[in-house]
Amino acid sequence: MRVLGLFTSNSKYPIKALIHRHAVTLADRLIRDSSPIGHERRAPVAVDPFDAIESGVVAILFEICFGAETDDDKQLYSEMMFMLHEMRAVMRAVQSVDVMPRLAPFFGRPLRRYNHSLQRIHQLTTDKIEAVVDAGVPDTPTCVVHALHRACSTELGGDDVDGSQRARMMAFVQDIIGAGSEVMVNLVHWAILYVAKFPGVQRRVRDEIRSSIGWTASPAAADRARMPYTEACMWEIMRHSCLSAMSMPHAATQDAVVAGCRVAAGTMVFANFYSIGWDPDVWGDPAVFRPQRFLTPDGSRVDREAVDQLMSFGAGRRRCPGAQLGRMETFLFFVVLMQRCVFSAAPGHELPTDGEYLLTNKAKTYHVCVQSTDSNNNFP
Repeated sequence: MRVLGLFTSNSKYPIKALIHRHAVTLADRLIRDSSPIGHERRAPVAVDPFDAIESGVVAILFEICFGAETDDDKQLYSEMMFMLHEMRAVMRAVQSVDVMPRLAPFFGRPLRRYNHSLQRIHQLTTDKIEAVVDAGVPDTPTCVVHALHRACSTELGGDDVDGSQRARMMAFVQDIIGAGSEVMVNLVHWAILYVAKFPGVQRRVRDEIRSSIGWTASPAAADRARMPYTEACMWEIMRHSCLSAMSMPHAATQDAVVAGCRVAAGTMVFANFYSIGWDPDVWGDPAVFRPQRFLTPDGSRVDREAVDQLMSFGAGRRRCPGAQLGRMETFLFFVVLMQRCVFSAAPGHELPTDGEYLLTNKAKTYHVCVQSTDSNNNFP
């Protein structure tokens, strides 16, 4: 968490510029892909934005972890993305075995496919980490691998005789790329769906951006205080889409009693995030998409009590270590897209908000029309 904090709060590391650059590239690609072909068509072309989103988000994570991409990295990143897709393809079987281990004999082939992909990603990541370290670690880290290497050298010292602790620390890089890409790609994918489905929400977000930072300024994390409705919209997208229906598995370290239920030490425990985000006793009308629920009554600030009730990134010492990076990346990506793009549903097509649950709740495949905000006639 300290290493990730270094890159999210340190002004010496240009993470804002990195996210902005890839968000602009994504926006321009979506506008280009949706542009009419020739002069005979005036209506924009409806496009599936998922692949473009994935390319932009994963490129950010790779650069945060390994530094600026070189020509030699293109094949490496392509293979790592292929392995991530292979793992996602068999995730339903893997999750079934996670919950009910006795099912393992019935899912031999998908489990082998998953394990092969996982081992291959581990080897590719290890090789890349060694290459980055061998190239030299500067006094001021320029990527997560540099920062982890320095942490291993200063904090582990000579105690890590067999290198096992360093290996465990470096395995964190795989978590950033794997879990980080899965969550962020799908969250941005959901965000585009919701603003296209609810043009009134999109208009209000855009009005707030226009009155706070304008159309050309590069957004910063500190701008969230000036854009409470925009931030509330992001929290409502996380709640309504229920991106993570269940937490990662945890285990009780000692006997405990929770809400009158006995939990023995060693018991595997999952937090039901779906129940938390869709509890009618807490939210009143959970099926309604309403960003205002995350604002104070006067609408001037985000209601932090409501945000804390959601627990999108978990809670306590075992919460998601990438929460700070995730919140910042989501906000900056969202603002840049709203600055440059107008999203709308394809004529005659309804955008569904029910997803397909794999590792996360993924939005079903959809198509949207994307236009540039440069045109005065493009506002919904």
